[in-house]
Amino acid sequence: MTSSARRDVRLTRKAAGAPVRTCVGCRATGLRSALLRVVAVSEGAGRPALVVDVARRMPGRGAWLHLDPGCLELATRRRAFGRALRLQAAPDVAAVREHLEHQLTASGAPTSTVDEGSGLEADGDPMSTHR
Repeated sequence: MTSSARRDVRLTRKAAGAPVRTCVGCRATGLRSALLRVVAVSEGAGRPALVVDVARRMPGRGAWLHLDPGCLELATRRRAFGRALRLQAAPDVAAVREHLEHQLTASGAPTSTVDEGSGLEADGDPMSTHR
């Protein structure tokens, strides 16, 4: 089985029609509702900083990350944020690290960024009728 065929099988196993994104850390694909979107903002003359886009609506190029500190460390070590967000300098990831630590302490082990009863886990869209 070729790699593209494996990828097609993997995508069809996920909810049909659900938005799929790739984690910049581990490079694994997952539903948009299970990943965290981060966006770069400039802090004047200093280096850019990454902020968590909880609503997934901030303007600009975004990068997607699993709610796993290991994925954040991989992305930082591989300098994946700079490539994904097309940045000249390495961004400050302190806000993302703080958000992940807060998620870990608040819920034990995070499995998703959405509430189970919200409907987002179906296909990533709160207005969708597909369950």
